Amino acid sequence: MSLTTERSTLTPDPTSDSGAVPVLAVSAGDEVYGFPLSSVREILVAPPIAEVPRAPESVLGVISVRGQIVTLLDLPKTLKLQAAEVVPYGRVILIDNGEELIGVAVDSVIQVYRMEPGQIEYASGMSAELSDYVVGVGRLPTTDEGAEGDMIILIDPVSLLGG
Repeated sequence: MSLTTERSTLTPDPTSDSGAVPVLAVSAGDEVYGFPLSSVREILVAPPIAEVPRAPESVLGVISVRGQIVTLLDLPKTLKLQAAEVVPYGRVILIDNGEELIGVAVDSVIQVYRMEPGQIEYASGMSAELSDYVVGVGRLPTTDEGAEGDMIILIDPVSLLGG
C-alpha cells in the first residue's frame, strides 16, 4: 500500500484549516479502532443475523438493512486477531467505499475524534509489519503534560471491503 493510497482513505474535513481527519472510534475485543467518518454510512443496533453456510470464518452472516442484504464481518477475525473470549457484539457500523456496503460488528461506538495530521503515523512509516487493512495509528491527545495519549488503529475501509 503506497503512502498516497493510505492518505486517500483518510479524507480531511473540508471545514478544517489544519487538515484534521474525522475518525469514528469503536471498540472490538481489547482494541480501539478508527474508521474514516467519510466511509461510515450508518451505525445500527445489532440486528438478527442469518448465517451463511461455508462462509469464511470472518463473516458472521448477513443482515437486512431496509430490505438490502449486507454482509456482516467480525472485525477481530477479519484482522486475524485472537479474541480472549467471544462477546456478543453491540453495534454494526455500515461502511461504504462507493461500490459496496458492508457491516462491521463491533462491541461499542466510542466517539468521533478529529485527528490532526501530526497525530497520525502511517503504516508505511512504521517498522512493524501491519495488516493489509491498517492505514496507520492515531495517537489521541491527553490532558496530562508529557503523557502519551491512547492509540487508535486506523482501518482502511477500501482494503476491508476487498477493493
